Amino acid sequence: MKNIIFDLGGVVVEWNAKRVIETFKGNPILVNFVRENRLFLNDWRDYDRGDVTRQELINKVAILSGCPPEDCNEFVEHVKHSLVSIPETETLIKELSARGFKLYCLSNMSVDFYDYLKTREVFKYFDGQIISALEHMVKPDREIYDLILNRYHLKPEECLFIDDLEPNVKAAQAVGINTVHFTDRHKGYEEIRERLKENDRIANTSFPR
Repeated sequence: MKNIIFDLGGVVVEWNAKRVIETFKGNPILVNFVRENRLFLNDWRDYDRGDVTRQELINKVAILSGCPPEDCNEFVEHVKHSLVSIPETETLIKELSARGFKLYCLSNMSVDFYDYLKTREVFKYFDGQIISALEHMVKPDREIYDLILNRYHLKPEECLFIDDLEPNVKAAQAVGINTVHFTDRHKGYEEIRERLKENDRIANTSFPR
C-alpha cells in the first residue's frame, strides 16, 4: 500500500446528521422539515455535486418548507460549523505523511464548505484533493473514483480508501481499491493499522486509539 485516500466528513472532520439536527436552535418548523426529509436528500446531493449554489439550495428549501430563507441559511451555516476537526485522524495523517505515504482526500462537499475547511493545517498533508462540487460528480458514482486514480496516476491495488458510508466503500471496492469502512473510530484506527502492518515503514507506528 502506497496511497491512503481519506473521506472528509465522518473521518477527518466530524459529521453526524442526527446531532446536527438536534443541536440546531432555530426555527422548529424547519427542524421538523429537515428531520423528515433527511437533510433535503437529493437537493443536498445536488449542492454537493456543485449543480446548485448555496443560495439556490436555500431558496428551494424555503419554498418546500414554508420557512423564511434567512432561517434556511442559518441552518446551512449551522451544518458548516459542525465540521469540527477530529484530532486523532489529524495525528494519523501526520504520521502517515512522515512515513512516506502519499495522502489524498475524496469527499462529497460543496464549494462553500470546502472553502471553509481548506485552510486548516491538515490539508497541507494531502498530495491531491478531489472535491465533488469542483468536479461535478459525487460518490458513490464510479466516475469520481476513476478520476482520482487517473488524475494522480494511482494503481487501485496500491490504495487504501477510508470512508464512513457503506455505498462509498463498496463503490471503491468495485474498482479494485482496498477499503476501511470507518464507522467506529477505535476499530477504524485499529483496522487501518492492521491493513498497513505488512509495510515495514509503519510497523511500529503508534496509531490513535
